[in-house]
Amino acid sequence: MINLTSVHAYAGMTEHTVYAATKSAIVGFTRVLALELIPQGIRVNAIAPGWVRVENQEKALGDQFNWEEETNGIPAGFCGEPRDIAHLAIFLASEEARFIVGQTYVADGGHLGIMPLTGDFRRPRDVTFGEGYV
Repeated sequence: MINLTSVHAYAGMTEHTVYAATKSAIVGFTRVLALELIPQGIRVNAIAPGWVRVENQEKALGDQFNWEEETNGIPAGFCGEPRDIAHLAIFLASEEARFIVGQTYVADGGHLGIMPLTGDFRRPRDVTFGEGYV
């Protein structure tokens, strides 16, 4: 069994309170249901996609929306496509993933890895952190 949740389970965005709550619930549901079903040989995991370009989103954003510019902040350098999530689902459903139980995999092109207010992650920093920092 593969549940679909969202990166909204892990990061906040205004006007998404109920959506984030339901997606967070799916993460917990997946973890506990996996424990309940694994004795019957049923593995349960979840996928939390980030920004994936789909037809309904294209309609909602309109023809003037600049996908390249707006998704430039994704470390992978592009917006995901449904096939990116499908490949992960196929893997999780396969025997190759037989030891993976109750996990939620984030597929977001690295977006959750960026700390807020850090600026452009692609530009080198003059400041180094380490000795003397902490």
